[in-house]
Amino acid sequence: MLSLISKTLKPSPSLCAITRLTLTSHILKLTPIRLMSTQRLFQLKLDPLSGNFEWIVIDEDENSLEASQEPLLATTSYLDMLNDSYRNKAYRLAIDKTVIKPCHVLDIGAGTGLLSMMAARAMASSEFTAEPDAKGMVTTCESYLPMVKLMRKVLHLNGMKKNSNVINKRSDELKVGVDIVSHADVIVSEILDSELLGEGLIPTLQHAHDTLLVENPLTVPYKATTYGQVPSEE
Repeated sequence: MLSLISKTLKPSPSLCAITRLTLTSHILKLTPIRLMSTQRLFQLKLDPLSGNFEWIVIDEDENSLEASQEPLLATTSYLDMLNDSYRNKAYRLAIDKTVIKPCHVLDIGAGTGLLSMMAARAMASSEFTAEPDAKGMVTTCESYLPMVKLMRKVLHLNGMKKNSNVINKRSDELKVGVDIVSHADVIVSEILDSELLGEGLIPTLQHAHDTLLVENPLTVPYKATTYGQVPSEE
């Protein structure tokens, strides 16, 4: 997956970053809900002393993006991602090819639960589902509480709450045997930003591979490409 898939595009200011999702066996329908004129954005803030990352909420009408002098690494808006049909299709195809039987899927930075639902649907349509010992579940990990509340509603409305374990924590706070019942077989995530690494991608995935996943897990996305160009005075 290329790093050109951006999470920094500004949405229409007339729409709030809340979307109602309706998932059927064939169509995933996204219907924006017109609520207010303020669009909330999320930015990853770096503490230069400790090296720790923290998500902060910014209201678009406060002009905070231009006025802020803080070391902000990434900006994201859920509405842009939900309406990015090219991105969503790429994830759906990749998940369908990866989750081919019931297993334990870990979704890091689940947001509205879109990727979790794709994984759950892929398991439900697997030919192995009919086997007596077939068991599959999705662990959805999201640290931002308002999105967790929305995700639970989305999963409930789409009939996918039964096999989903929603956890309101950062992934590096999870413990196997405490928060999740077992190591995950597959990890799906969309913690990429425009520069690929701005949302703490490497340390997050490294921690997951070290502590939360089986020995040879499957990963979506499993690779990324970023491009650079040497500047010239000519």
